[in-house]
Amino acid sequence: MINSKKIGIITYFYFYNYGTMLQGFATQLLFDRFKDVDAGLIDYRFGTKTAPRKLDVFLIRLKRLLVYFKEFRRVYYTGKYSALKLHRNIYFDQFVSKYLKLSPKRYMYENEIAEDAPKYDIYVTGSDQTWSPKIGFSPALFLNFASKDSIKAAYAPSLGVSSLTEEQSDYIGKELQKYDFLSCRESLGSEMLEKVTGRSIETVLDPTLMIRSEEWLRYARKSMINGKYILCYFLGDRDYYRDYVAQLSKQTGLPVYYIPVSWKDFKKSNNLLWEVGPSEFLGLIANAEVVCTDSFHGTIFSVNFHKEVRVFVKHAGNVSGGDNSRLFDILKRLGIEKQLITEYKSGTEIKDTRIDYQHVDELLFAEREKSMKYVESIVNSVKS
Repeated sequence: MINSKKIGIITYFYFYNYGTMLQGFATQLLFDRFKDVDAGLIDYRFGTKTAPRKLDVFLIRLKRLLVYFKEFRRVYYTGKYSALKLHRNIYFDQFVSKYLKLSPKRYMYENEIAEDAPKYDIYVTGSDQTWSPKIGFSPALFLNFASKDSIKAAYAPSLGVSSLTEEQSDYIGKELQKYDFLSCRESLGSEMLEKVTGRSIETVLDPTLMIRSEEWLRYARKSMINGKYILCYFLGDRDYYRDYVAQLSKQTGLPVYYIPVSWKDFKKSNNLLWEVGPSEFLGLIANAEVVCTDSFHGTIFSVNFHKEVRVFVKHAGNVSGGDNSRLFDILKRLGIEKQLITEYKSGTEIKDTRIDYQHVDELLFAEREKSMKYVESIVNSVKS
């Protein structure tokens, strides 16, 4: 009897965020599709035991008080709709319970996983911004707990920045020496990692794009909206893309529905969709006529489902650098940079920008082939 290769994936997956949870699930699906592989997610929740000092608490509260006065509307709407937003978590929990394969033990803190590490043949640092200096380096995401004789790999991690300090470069360069396989989700990230490691870094697709649309539909819930609609999923607070949506609705005659995250969208008149978990998220995108988003995963799920997507940037400034770079990078690799809208003057007529999905699929096929070869090299590094 052939023994299965056990693969443990560590990544962010449980932060009640659609992209975060679905990329973790996609990485599980990507590795678990091999006949001789048993792949799952290491159930690490990234908790912290450090208690804040009383002085720090006081200063935080004082700072918040000043913010409350300065940004009253944001604070008011966030508080008013907080219960509805919290209720949404139930749908995430149901998705995890139904579809995710988690390690037998749950780890809340860094020391727990270091002291009683789960046993696998292959350890994989997964996708999302797992190596981002902005979020903060977690030793566990650099596989500090993995046994020395195991295979260590990375699939599509992101740095989330356009440059590294000398200290950050030294830390990452040292930590990555233990890895047998290295990759990155963005071209810019791969270039930075090559500089700090002196090794060749494969640029691979986000795992959600490695799962084809027909497979994603197995996990989707039917859209709760009848008829054609524009779907908005905005994480940022910028006004220019909300002005764009208003004009797009006017020109097309289509109603607009929001999966609300930003307080800017917390208005009853916005057709807010609160009871949306990962399955509902997939269904809403799959059935939309147009998707407007500033989200990386909102964008690539729209592309995967062949939607007319309009992409916006959360942060002003260089669209090819920093946090914006991941959006710019994937749109460029798929030949649809024209879908990126960096500015818009309210009331200006919007030109039709249809996507040639035959061309996109050709480029996506080549990217998938390259990424799958990388995955296969990891899987085949251990004999059954």
